[in-house]
Amino acid sequence: MEKSKQIKDFLEVRKNDLAVRIVELQYGMQPDFWKTYGDEGKKLSIRDAGYHLPFLGEAIAENNPEIFSKYVVWVKTLFHNLKFPDDVVPKTLECTQLAIEEASPEYGQITAVFIQAGLNELNKPLQSISSYIQEDEPLADVLKAYLNALLSGDKNKAASLIMETFMKGCPVKDIYLKIFQPAQYEVGRLWMSNQISVAKEHFCSAATQMIMSQLYPYIFNNEKKGKTFIGACVGGELHEIGIRMVADFFEMEGWDTYYLGANTPASVLINAAEEYQADVLGLSVALPYHRSLLKDTISQIRQSKYARDLKIIIGGVAINEFSKNWNIFGADAYASDALGAVCEAEKMVEI
Repeated sequence: MEKSKQIKDFLEVRKNDLAVRIVELQYGMQPDFWKTYGDEGKKLSIRDAGYHLPFLGEAIAENNPEIFSKYVVWVKTLFHNLKFPDDVVPKTLECTQLAIEEASPEYGQITAVFIQAGLNELNKPLQSISSYIQEDEPLADVLKAYLNALLSGDKNKAASLIMETFMKGCPVKDIYLKIFQPAQYEVGRLWMSNQISVAKEHFCSAATQMIMSQLYPYIFNNEKKGKTFIGACVGGELHEIGIRMVADFFEMEGWDTYYLGANTPASVLINAAEEYQADVLGLSVALPYHRSLLKDTISQIRQSKYARDLKIIIGGVAINEFSKNWNIFGADAYASDALGAVCEAEKMVEI
């Protein structure tokens, strides 16, 4: 087993112990600040320290420091909006390196390079995240009204806005791309800037999926092309709304689609590909530390008897952010959104 994979596995297996030690070190360095948070705050700090390690492991496994650096900037932004002092994240990284060195001096020599890359990013000015609502878009007013309804907890009003927009002649594709998609991005931005809670973010996503289902009678009525698409998230990945939109776009284009949802193991994908005689498989990854799992999943598919020649297209936030090297996963194509996925698939099967 190559060293980078060994370190990734080490960080995963020892995650809990390392997280406890990171927080012990950090509390020792900043006792006056952390004592105000009490025992509950310490538990949350250990949880958060554990979150950092999979991103570090993935960056090392892929020999791509940018995976960890981008995550560190995301944490810095989040903590800044939570009003934590600016030195909290740098101290966390320093303590992370110390804890790893204590557990394995050999591995610590390698993790130091990636943690230093993260520290270097922290020295750069924090960039604000602009709103995803573009005022010059034709559906901007509907998007704002839809988002306001969701944020106020009124899913029925949000659903009515969408159905009214559709009945006025707006194509379902435009509703997906110009309302649902930017609304999801904007909700994420609002959570990251500490303007809404995690609970509200989850509510907005669940409501959007419910409203999407109300459009299904108008999606599943197109002339069929005789091609089959399967869409899923790889095992462990729970962010499914993106790949669900992709599957709906294939359905609108006349494909027979089978949406398998979140957390789908390779064995299930292989069986589904054989059972449904799939032409194209779409796999989505939102969290960067699932990139290795995506690669392993595709490798298992390529080794199977039936699905080894299956055309595979990949996407999701974790691929979009590092799209230049998408071909390392063994897939046949990459697309940044649902429309692009359909275009790539139809080129592969020569429609």
